[in-house]
Amino acid sequence: MSMQNCDRSGNGGIKVDGYHPVVTIYADASCLRNGAPDASAGCGAVIIDGHRMDIRLIAKHLGPVTNQQAEILACSTALGELRRPCIVDIVSDSQYVIETMTGKNQMKSNRSLWSELVTKCYGHHVTWRWVKGHSGVALQEVADRLSRAASTYQCSVPDEELNSLAVYVKENANDLRIQEFERNLNLLARRYSLASQFNKPFNNGNISQSLPSAFSAQ
Repeated sequence: MSMQNCDRSGNGGIKVDGYHPVVTIYADASCLRNGAPDASAGCGAVIIDGHRMDIRLIAKHLGPVTNQQAEILACSTALGELRRPCIVDIVSDSQYVIETMTGKNQMKSNRSLWSELVTKCYGHHVTWRWVKGHSGVALQEVADRLSRAASTYQCSVPDEELNSLAVYVKENANDLRIQEFERNLNLLARRYSLASQFNKPFNNGNISQSLPSAFSAQ
């Protein structure tokens, strides 16, 4: 993955007034025991604010929903992180999602979830892009591992606790070692799952830069 570069002195010629962040979202879902009463689904996303070169990660537990429902919710959840109008490219390995949102399929089932996703698109310019799963697209693999962790450990990991991994992804974007990322993620999810049982969450810091962030309305 290559990120857009921006002149760090000033705003690289980009006008802040009327500025719309350029965002790429890699979204994925996982469901253990799909369709069973004790199913455990999770969604994961990598959200990139391209000009600021910021990355936000999502790992959210969704409970006993189906895999298709989780794929829709992965996109809705990621879009819900945006706090200002953005130009958004959503990447997913779910043909179900991509073909429905591009009009090839009708929204026959899961209508409430589709309605929520369409509503989350309001105010943004959204394009949809399908990639084949496990085809070497590094950030799609990251989204896959995030969703797996959420479904496996049955917990939603707060984004502030994923900050260190977001920094790792950013710093190693062109040579991402997915197994190392997965190992660190599972350790974090396991720790958080245990810590949350004892009401002992741990916190990390935030990064502030000069351009308006896609993740803040300020």
